[in-house]
Amino acid sequence: MQSIFAALIWAWLMASSFVVSAHVTPYASPLATTGLRFLMALLLMTPIYYCLPKQPQDSLSRVFQSTSLTFKYLVISGTLVGFFIGLFSALKTTSSLNTSVIYTFVPLFGAALMLFFGQRTSYQHWLGYMMGSAGAISVLVFTREGALTWHSGDGIYFIACGLLAFHVISVQRWGRQVTAFFGAYRIMLFGSIWLLPITLIWGDLGSVAWQNAQFWRFLFYLTVFTTLLTFVLQQRVIRCGGASRLLAFSYTIPIWVAVYQATQNQVMMLYSYGFIIGSCMVLVALILIDCQPRQQLE
Repeated sequence: MQSIFAALIWAWLMASSFVVSAHVTPYASPLATTGLRFLMALLLMTPIYYCLPKQPQDSLSRVFQSTSLTFKYLVISGTLVGFFIGLFSALKTTSSLNTSVIYTFVPLFGAALMLFFGQRTSYQHWLGYMMGSAGAISVLVFTREGALTWHSGDGIYFIACGLLAFHVISVQRWGRQVTAFFGAYRIMLFGSIWLLPITLIWGDLGSVAWQNAQFWRFLFYLTVFTTLLTFVLQQRVIRCGGASRLLAFSYTIPIWVAVYQATQNQVMMLYSYGFIIGSCMVLVALILIDCQPRQQLE
């Protein structure tokens, strides 16, 4: 039950990340914002890391003493960074509606990767993944403005979503033995190693509104609640409930975004047939995916 509650909070915070990130765009480029989020979260987590008691498997020195573990965490963090870069590249030539719809395929990509790595996925789970994608798309189409048309950036974002799914599965496969905070710290550290040179070269830091107080308020929220906290929650959900639980609850993100939009004088969208039917499909998908015991990846 604690894992389910953590997954709900994770999904809600992820939805708020999409909302707040849209507000921070006038103050800094998306790449600069992402780089700063990772670096600031790492700075906040570092003193906590050194103060908390550790089990032998939690030690960071264990990672650097093992070439295999170092490579695995470079892959875990690199796929996450690749997702963000793919998202920013795609948004140059596609719409936010398109990227939101494509994002709903991440659980399906994850299920395919679990099958590739030898974890059996039941027909009930596959039905849940397909129903969840259809329900989330229904919510998006009926609560977002614009029309679905193919753009050149959509292919880039499909690849980026594949990287994100690989990130989730690799965390379960390679990082399950580490407690939530220390696993999140490793991902933050290696993600910052990836992002630091990328941000310095392509982040357009000269155009960042460094002296704007509103920018720092948005960045603080993104750093603490939608980077640091979501990473820790993600580790906890995957460790206790499996990657399939995290993938399943990602279907609720469009619903949370729509609820937020409804509070901005758009409450009628919640009464549309598309939103109601789509939300019910997502709920059924959660039950189908999460009601069976999971076989953990070895």
